Amino acid sequence: MDSRRFLGSTLFVAAVALIPATLQGCEPDALCCTEFQAGATLNAEIGGSAQAQVAVQAIADFAGIANAAITDLASACRSISEDLDAPQADRDKIEADANAAKTDEQAKVRMDGYCKLAISAIAKVKGEANATIKIVAQPPKCEISASAKANCQAKCSGSAKCEASAELKCEGGKLELSCEGSCEAEVQGGSISCEGSCEANCEGECTASAGGVECAGKCEGTCKGAAQGGTGEGITASGECKGTCEGTCKATPPNVKCNGSCKGSCTGSCKATAPGAKVKCDGKCAGKAEPLKCDGKLQGGCQVEAKCDANCDASVQAKAECTPPAITVEIQAQAGANLEAIGKLRATFEANFGVIFAFKSRLEGMLSLTGTITGNAGAIGEIKAACIPQVLAVAVKAGADVTASAQVTGSLVTSATN
Repeated sequence: MDSRRFLGSTLFVAAVALIPATLQGCEPDALCCTEFQAGATLNAEIGGSAQAQVAVQAIADFAGIANAAITDLASACRSISEDLDAPQADRDKIEADANAAKTDEQAKVRMDGYCKLAISAIAKVKGEANATIKIVAQPPKCEISASAKANCQAKCSGSAKCEASAELKCEGGKLELSCEGSCEAEVQGGSISCEGSCEANCEGECTASAGGVECAGKCEGTCKGAAQGGTGEGITASGECKGTCEGTCKATPPNVKCNGSCKGSCTGSCKATAPGAKVKCDGKCAGKAEPLKCDGKLQGGCQVEAKCDANCDASVQAKAECTPPAITVEIQAQAGANLEAIGKLRATFEANFGVIFAFKSRLEGMLSLTGTITGNAGAIGEIKAACIPQVLAVAVKAGADVTASAQVTGSLVTSATN
């Protein structure tokens, strides 16, 4: 796909034509653009209106993650191909092709080459294993910062601060809050995430007060019980506490009340553990609440110009915090299964597919916003003239890189999950 079609502007054509002239030599300062760099915070000396600077910052944020996706996926795919003994001649050819490419295209050539090789190697070793092997992963969790959205909207409006945090909504996910008071589930009988005192059952991490807490995971403290095969003090051979943890239990069993501080899922009210303290939760706050982050699409906030708000969405989506999911490798071995091949697949899946799934989730969110990024030609005409061609070229490349990376992650996940 040619991402340049999004621009549809003679400004883009002129900008691309000027790139060699403006980037070579870079003397005097009027012909240099040192105020803009992909992945970096914009230097305000680039000039232009507040809306123009928001647009340029969105391009920088978007491009920084697009570059990281290309590089990290190339690295993961290279590791997979090496782990699965892909032919050295094929790997050497990929490196030769990358070294022969233009500098700013080398990482993408490596990603394309190594990921195709990795997919081929996965299929080959699966065939040799004489077993059904696939990955099962929980959906990756990507969280968008509410303060980043509010700060960006404040720049759009030219205000020092955006005070419309109460209007923020988390579409398709939950909005985590900092709550002064108690927090409860939106629906009766539901559960909420809680970092505070849970008045009912806490499933997750519990730092117990007096008396300890029933535990089914690691215990940072003293574990008391009668576990079999362990030390006789409640710790199993695998190092987990099956008994009472006096300290912090990293995983409580279902239907356990935490007399202390809960960090997990709470089926009752979540309250502060000390007077004047705040709790973190994703339910309904009975006091003053400050939005923290959203694991869906963050909507609303201050009323600002639509194009500027769209650039804010692109910026915060690019900077979302994505947690790699837990990976489970399911194996159904047949008679005469190749245990060595099975072991290689399990090891490389567990080592590399967490980051692949995380990037897949992030890139899917960014993919719908590439039109916003590549369509910014008209929004940045006020900035320093020497920066316009560089910013536009970066925007187009970022859009193409996100599309290419999203396609690669989709193919990789299909190869591992089928």
